[in-house]
Amino acid sequence: MAAALLMAIAACPAMAEVRSLSQEWLFHAGEAAGAERTAFDDRSWHRVVVPHDFSIMDRPDGSRPDGSPPFDPATVSGQDSGYLPGGDGWYRRHLVLTPDEASRIVRLNFEAVYMDADIWVNGEHLKTHRYGYTAFSVDLTGKVRAGGNVIAVRINHPDPSSRWYAGSGLIRPVALELLDPVHIEPESVFVTTPVANEERGVVSVSATIVNRSGKAQTAEWVAKVVSANGETVAKAEQTHAIPAGARIERSQELAVPRPRLWSPDSPDLYTLVQEIRIGGATVDERRTRFGVRTISLDATNGLRVNGRRVLLRGGNIHHDNYMLGAAGAPDADARKVALMKAAGYNAIRNAHNPASQATLDAADELGMLVIDEAFDSWNKSKRPQDYSRFFAEDWSQDIDSLIVSGRNHPSVLFWSIGNEIPEDGTPEGVETGRKLAERVRRLDPTRPVTQAINADPPRSTNQAAVLDVVGYNYHAHIFAEEHERLPRLTMYTAESTPKDLFSYWRAVESMPWVIGDFVWTAVDYLGESGIGWMGYSQDWQKLGPYPWHLAYCGEIDATGRMRPAAYYRQVVWKTGAAPISAFVRQPKGTEDLPGRHLYPIVPPHLDWSLDDVHPSWTWPGQEGRRQEVVVYSEFPEVELFLNGKSLGRKPVGEDSEYKATYQVPYAPGRLLAVGYRDGREAGRWELRTAGTPTTAVVTADRSQLTANGEDLAYVAVELHDADGTPVYAREDDRQVRVRVTGAATLAGIGNGNPVDVSGFQSGERKTFHGRVVAVVRAGAQAGPIVVDIDAEGLPSRQVRLHTVTPRLL
Repeated sequence: MAAALLMAIAACPAMAEVRSLSQEWLFHAGEAAGAERTAFDDRSWHRVVVPHDFSIMDRPDGSRPDGSPPFDPATVSGQDSGYLPGGDGWYRRHLVLTPDEASRIVRLNFEAVYMDADIWVNGEHLKTHRYGYTAFSVDLTGKVRAGGNVIAVRINHPDPSSRWYAGSGLIRPVALELLDPVHIEPESVFVTTPVANEERGVVSVSATIVNRSGKAQTAEWVAKVVSANGETVAKAEQTHAIPAGARIERSQELAVPRPRLWSPDSPDLYTLVQEIRIGGATVDERRTRFGVRTISLDATNGLRVNGRRVLLRGGNIHHDNYMLGAAGAPDADARKVALMKAAGYNAIRNAHNPASQATLDAADELGMLVIDEAFDSWNKSKRPQDYSRFFAEDWSQDIDSLIVSGRNHPSVLFWSIGNEIPEDGTPEGVETGRKLAERVRRLDPTRPVTQAINADPPRSTNQAAVLDVVGYNYHAHIFAEEHERLPRLTMYTAESTPKDLFSYWRAVESMPWVIGDFVWTAVDYLGESGIGWMGYSQDWQKLGPYPWHLAYCGEIDATGRMRPAAYYRQVVWKTGAAPISAFVRQPKGTEDLPGRHLYPIVPPHLDWSLDDVHPSWTWPGQEGRRQEVVVYSEFPEVELFLNGKSLGRKPVGEDSEYKATYQVPYAPGRLLAVGYRDGREAGRWELRTAGTPTTAVVTADRSQLTANGEDLAYVAVELHDADGTPVYAREDDRQVRVRVTGAATLAGIGNGNPVDVSGFQSGERKTFHGRVVAVVRAGAQAGPIVVDIDAEGLPSRQVRLHTVTPRLL
């Protein structure tokens, strides 16, 4: 009976499987001679979770055995990387496979490795991949064996390699993929929706079916479109004879009646389920999520999604996750998208490299349009060790990876081939741009090709001519003249300064060929130190000195808190999210960060600084002195009250740039801004003077995590006084200690303070304007989690979370 059962199991075809390899990696900082060999002794190496960034680590994990913080004023990259180093490192993972698994088609998938990585399996060198942001696979078929196997990865990250913080290591997910010899080639799947209206949708599917077996096979290819509620709304089938060792490219169309269209306002999604059946048994199944939608673009009607005009309310982001460094944990990447959506953005420019799959997945789900970007340099370098070293040899494979990994995401709007390329507009730059654009269009003819240009005419005009839509960085003043030279081309601001929001957005509202604006930047990031406080020096050579390490130009700070500039943006965009808000300018002589005027600047000069205003009416020592209060309002009239006394009504609108300014003699108490429409109160915003902190208010963004070793919970700790007023004054900040026990660990802690260079894994940070945020990572076993919080001089607090066993699909 047992023998018969084993024979039956052996006869059953094996379904495709994707297995996360996030756990059980071993890491060693620096060189390790012979570490590629299978028998190498790695017992002293440190166990880490992938995605992993060894440049940010401060705990004893081999990168800094003494547990010291990673920041170093002597770092070669200095201000660019936020005084965080690159370096060399090794990863090893022991992988046990059954005889059945080892006999299948086996692929090792890396979503991104920063940078210049070499991969060995069982001592055999199988791959070199040099760009730090593109996905790639290693074919392990016939290279692995039943029982124990060893994957070894060497990282070579020389400084300076980047103009921002890049991180080092296995910075995005790694997975093992097991396939039947007859399968759909994963990279070949391309889903488009050439027809998308309320009555009818057409889903066009192309894929390559591979037969890596030793004999010819007759395979049935079944494609189904499944709605979000699990209903199959369309189905198509084909049968193909596939010779041994062959691969055939095929396509088919499916009609979806009355589809739910994907758009930023209604991000409805479907799943394409493809099956390969042999002899009636399914040997491969591949699921691809997509949206039914169309995009059109012209200089008269602008950008239209499903025939409706859309203005791009955009923000730029870098790839780091602050206290996690460049580790692209899917929950961390998704959180960044969610923060932007909640703040009123409808578009992301992923600068200046391909977006992670988690970023694109979240954008699909939330309705965020994405400009997915390839490179920050081509033939000419910006930093001595940057990607230009590899561009000539590797650009085509990296463009292919960008397109193939992103083209089934409905959120992806444009493909950007580069950012501020030094050779833009020269014969070399134009020819390179044309070459890149042509390859993109071959791989995906459905999306426009763009580029972010920071050159002046005529070089900007020359470069734009090879594109389908052009992004200009900080060049809104040339929209009209460029339109005369390139009348059929649509344009947008790929980067703009926060303080110039009103003028940039007026161009979008008044010029039909200008389709949007992307601020630099939406979310704060590591590196380009102090750009949002003191900016660059006049000669563009110097940024913030140590200990500055954050850019500090994010309209959402590094912990996820909206800054005043984000509230002003909501008003100018007329989102209705916070139609009135009020902030107070920092009184002269009380600045709480150093170096505001470190560099004497002669206008005109780009300035990424945010207005130095604050959500606080707590200014001890300023009693009786006039304080500037600025009110942002969508409402046409505002009134300001101090302790119940009116300080007057003022009109607000386009002429005032949606601002009203008051000079208010400071007196503790209650400051209230009221907005009126048609003479009636329509909204209000209040600031109250805070007393000393009496409690730490603790909130978690989720209470339940999956026990997969990957899920994250963000736990915010905010200081409040006895009346529940948030404490914002720096002199009242407190040291906070966070300890995690049970079925999780502490992944990092941060406060958004751009000059606090204490460690991210220590579990201790001082609040910054009354706030710290800790990241809790689930373990691999289900159970309760206890987060203990001790804030200096305040009662201890505790939050309980829990993890649950992953559901089987």
